Amino acid sequence: MTLSTGWTSVATDDGLIAALDATVARARGSALYRERLAGVRIRSLDDLRALPLTTRADLQAAGPHGTRAVPLEAVCHYGESSGTTGTTNSTWLTADDFARDAAAIRAAHPDVFAPGRVILNRFPFMAAPAHLIQLIAQGGGGIAIPAGNINWDVPFPRALELAERTGTRVLASLPLEPVVLAEIARARGLDPATLGVDVLFLGGAPVPPAFQRRLARVWRARVIELYGSTETMLLGTSCAAGTLHPETALAYCEVVDARLVVTTIGIEGSPLVRFDTGDVVRVTRDCACGDPRPGLVVLGRAADAIEIGGRRLFPYDLIDAAADAADALDSSVFFLVALPDRLLVRIESTGGDDAAAGARLAASLAGVPVEVERVEPGMLLDVEMLSRSPHVYKPVVLSDWRRPGRRILTVVEGMMEWPRPTWAEGRRWVGRMMRTAARRRRLGRDLARGDAR
Repeated sequence: MTLSTGWTSVATDDGLIAALDATVARARGSALYRERLAGVRIRSLDDLRALPLTTRADLQAAGPHGTRAVPLEAVCHYGESSGTTGTTNSTWLTADDFARDAAAIRAAHPDVFAPGRVILNRFPFMAAPAHLIQLIAQGGGGIAIPAGNINWDVPFPRALELAERTGTRVLASLPLEPVVLAEIARARGLDPATLGVDVLFLGGAPVPPAFQRRLARVWRARVIELYGSTETMLLGTSCAAGTLHPETALAYCEVVDARLVVTTIGIEGSPLVRFDTGDVVRVTRDCACGDPRPGLVVLGRAADAIEIGGRRLFPYDLIDAAADAADALDSSVFFLVALPDRLLVRIESTGGDDAAAGARLAASLAGVPVEVERVEPGMLLDVEMLSRSPHVYKPVVLSDWRRPGRRILTVVEGMMEWPRPTWAEGRRWVGRMMRTAARRRRLGRDLARGDAR
């Protein structure tokens, strides 16, 4: 049975229908939709719902230029999805596409993105959110530091130093970033809560309540969830009450068989009609913030669900339970492993009540066999190794050995320099690697026995 629930995307129902009709007309400019939408007009929501879903397989079959609905002269940005589903999808965006999203974010959070507020922009720059943050700042919404985290030139230690030196107020990043930066800060004797960051603007992965609470307490900061995708661009952000509200002026959303289906009203470059995101969602109503728009709880991709203990669990459920268990051990660092007979949650901690952590995990995942394994700090998140990122230089093809400084012999040496570990650091690294390898072998034997049964 199909459940299809939409909500108004513009001020009036007539405006919505007109916007959807215009989206279909724009989409016909692409190879993907040229024949599929030939002659189609949207005069009612039933007309839209009668159209077939657009799948990721459709996008892949269309090829890199297949979704582009405007001339290349009108495009300012090309993006690709991260490939977490095995293949990448392409999107082509105009300057106005970016302007609409940036304006929506700033309008939703004027106190966060305001003049004079420093934003450490750690989103990867192959992804659109990094560029949106820069555009927000350029429009008067703060001072952005372009420090994408998939970048050797700004490794995690340097990002922390930038936050300290500049008086950063907003950390805009993937959800794991504040965990990593907090651990590096502690290793240096710093309390993350004293650094002055008051907002964590996080997107790219589920940020469930227990994880949000932990981050908010560690950093003494408000957590705002950003939701969207490479293909759809911005879909929503969370309000002061923590509810993720869809940006209904930018997209019309349906829920079909529990999955979010999106028609992009606010995109000119690569518009999509009834795109099946693959994200499983729950719709909520009556938010405490007073916003009349529904709320979304994004559980994760349908393909990422795990069947265990007679239950189907999504990344949202698993991360929420693990974060809660880790919090019982006063930790933010955890890792989940799904095994044939149980769910293993590994947590870095030097103390705390293992029984309490296990009880919290069992309560969150009722009926699922679980195991909590406490490991020493550094076993899951090796701060020493992260602090040993290479130093990246401007490329050179000349080295004057007569002068003091680096004596370079190759182009690669001129581009980067790997720090040499001390004997003690090397010994610790080898020890961690050996212990992890031993644990992997034991779990591998468990997996083999499970497959044999």
